[in-house]
Amino acid sequence: MRDLKAEKIRDMTEDEIENRIREVHEEIFNLRFRNAMRQLQNPVLIRERRRDIARMQTILKEHRSGVRKLSGHTGGSPQAETREAQVKAAKPAKAVKESKQEPADRKKAPKEAKKATKESKK
Repeated sequence: MRDLKAEKIRDMTEDEIENRIREVHEEIFNLRFRNAMRQLQNPVLIRERRRDIARMQTILKEHRSGVRKLSGHTGGSPQAETREAQVKAAKPAKAVKESKQEPADRKKAPKEAKKATKESKK
């Protein structure tokens, strides 16, 4: 029984992982077909292959989001770089202390908007 461990997957490149995912999908198709014909000795193989695919997809997603890089990969992926830029852009600047009057206005605004929509519906 061959195991596809996370360490072995991380040693591959993105293209190799994607090709391997396609191969395992085809293998699952063949295993399901053989299982339906009652020619498969070990039906647990189907579950193992599904988990292999999930493991590979998880490692690819980690790599692309910048959580953990692939071993042989030195440069950052373009998607990870854009993600970092999005996170930096989404962080708000330091807010100036709000006056005590402003929160009260914020509470009234939604109520007034609701009243206006109710009146317009009448």
